Amino acid sequence: MYAIVMYLFLIMFMSVSLLWYLIHEKDKAVIPVALGGALSAIVFCAFKAFFSFSYRTPRAGFFVNYAYILLAYTLIPVAAVYLIFLVISKDDNAFLAKSYFPLLCAFFSVYLPYTVLAGSRSAYSAFELFCKPVLYTAMLASSAVCVSFLYRTSADEKRLRTLLATLIGFLFVPSAIETAWFVGFSFFAWLPFFVLYVFFSACGAVRFLHGDFPEKTVSIFLPKKSSVTTIVGGDLCVRFGRHRK
Repeated sequence: MYAIVMYLFLIMFMSVSLLWYLIHEKDKAVIPVALGGALSAIVFCAFKAFFSFSYRTPRAGFFVNYAYILLAYTLIPVAAVYLIFLVISKDDNAFLAKSYFPLLCAFFSVYLPYTVLAGSRSAYSAFELFCKPVLYTAMLASSAVCVSFLYRTSADEKRLRTLLATLIGFLFVPSAIETAWFVGFSFFAWLPFFVLYVFFSACGAVRFLHGDFPEKTVSIFLPKKSSVTTIVGGDLCVRFGRHRK
């Protein structure tokens, strides 16, 4: 029974998160975007299943595994799917920013379970079945906040550097956590970073959706009453779309 629950969690967590977002999002034009993301993932995974070998022989060393996990599970999927969407879309910047999360969450809701189920020859761990879908959902939510700010920021180099550094951090950390688990680091070596990452991502996503954060500061990723006002130095611009004052 425990195994069944964990498999269902892997398969359903990102899909349920996406469904919750679509229900609460006032602009229903993002629904076709999400469907496009899911369809692209189905086509991509079918291609991999028929024409490539999914299992990868593990290699020793943290950094070689980190590079592979970062590219295969984060940078290439995120960049390829979103850039293709940017090329074919004729919408304004506000909608392009708003589409980031539903597009990629729909893609990863298919792609991530596929990579877990097809990429291992042994029993699946709690990290793969539980931690990984939570971690990558948090990555998409936090990076979506950063992308939304990027679309609305002015041509201020300091603000752009701050935003890009924050975005890069949220995109690169999950692969480091997964690599630490993959190469056999102690449970206590990666778990605190996992908890903190998910916590800060959740703070940013919830506060962004509620429009509850100070303008021009990355403290959106901190709890509302925290005495710390920034994670990374610099400013952020105003939020987009329906979150505008």
